[in-house]
Amino acid sequence: MPGREAVASGGEMAVRQFSAELRELRVSAGSPSFRSLERLAEPRGSLPRSTAAEAVAGRRLPSLPSTMAFVSACVAYASENSISLALETQDFGRWQQRWIEAKRAVDKLRSDVTAGGSGDVEPAEQPGGRFRDQDDPPLASNRVPSLSFAPQSPPWGRSRLPDRSRSWAVVMGTAQYESAELPQLLAVQDNVSGMADALTTPGLGGFDKNRCTVLLDASDLTSVGRALADVTRSVHDVLLFYYSGHSLLDVGDGDLYLTLTGSEYTSLYFTAVSFTRLAKELANARAEHTVIILDCDYAGRALRTGAVGDNTYVLCATGPTRRALAVPGERFTAFTGDLLHALRGGSASRELDEVLPLDWIYAHVARQAEDKERPRPQRLSTGDTGQLALTRVVPPEPTDT
Repeated sequence: MPGREAVASGGEMAVRQFSAELRELRVSAGSPSFRSLERLAEPRGSLPRSTAAEAVAGRRLPSLPSTMAFVSACVAYASENSISLALETQDFGRWQQRWIEAKRAVDKLRSDVTAGGSGDVEPAEQPGGRFRDQDDPPLASNRVPSLSFAPQSPPWGRSRLPDRSRSWAVVMGTAQYESAELPQLLAVQDNVSGMADALTTPGLGGFDKNRCTVLLDASDLTSVGRALADVTRSVHDVLLFYYSGHSLLDVGDGDLYLTLTGSEYTSLYFTAVSFTRLAKELANARAEHTVIILDCDYAGRALRTGAVGDNTYVLCATGPTRRALAVPGERFTAFTGDLLHALRGGSASRELDEVLPLDWIYAHVARQAEDKERPRPQRLSTGDTGQLALTRVVPPEPTDT
């Protein structure tokens, strides 16, 4: 076993290096004051000036929520002052990965020192975040490229709804977390119930209520795996999978992991759902068409995996380097709120005759995000899945004249 001095040196060096990177980010963003960082951090109130100062001091590792709030505040300050930042600097996924690396070094220091039976270890900062962070304001000059809108005049006439007797929907979300590093996501509860309702309401949704599996706050991989196995054996037409919650990235290959209530950043392989493995499971199903909808941070990474099967439509809340948005006080998260609005016809349902194809849904949600200056969704469409519909147009109720 290495000596205590060597172990401590390694842990302290990781913390100091990480703090140095935060200081470099602050300088490149225009050296905002701690007061400015407190004002711009999202969610509001998540980064007191004392916490911001501590994050760059190098004495202890800031919590993950505090780190992401610090980064979002720096990016927002740069945008506010028309300062260009490198795309790598604005990659929130990279900052999460760097924090995990530093935290593992600190945890190793604690473990080794405890085993050696000597001395106390300076703890990492306890999390002070209260909710899921907001996405940073977009930088006009450095906006991450996203996929184009759907065509203005697509051939909507070929659209169809799922065969209710041969299709299945899985609506999954995690709102409650055991780890202190993963803030609770209260809006996810409404996301899940809202999506299940929109997909299965008679006269609106294209799925039967008895063929819609709801997984809210799943505790472990086994329960998720069993539920998916049952569905993939029973579906023959359209298989839909929706997820809302925190996501984490593998430090090694950057693979996207969908979190469960017991997920831990230090043991993703055993406590969270690998999107790559999930996509392979869905691709092996008996479905003719597959629809995957992800409302989580860095969701656009799903478009990079080669595991997505043929005849699949993937709709992501945000790009591969961006965080998803949850606005305090709003019932749904930003993306799912706009998605539900679109699934119920939106403000332009008169453009369509009967059903709401996925290409139209994407274009509507993307326009809403652009208008509200919120994270722009991304998509991947293979085969003719863009013409597939999930809901139908609900005619307006007649008014008395």
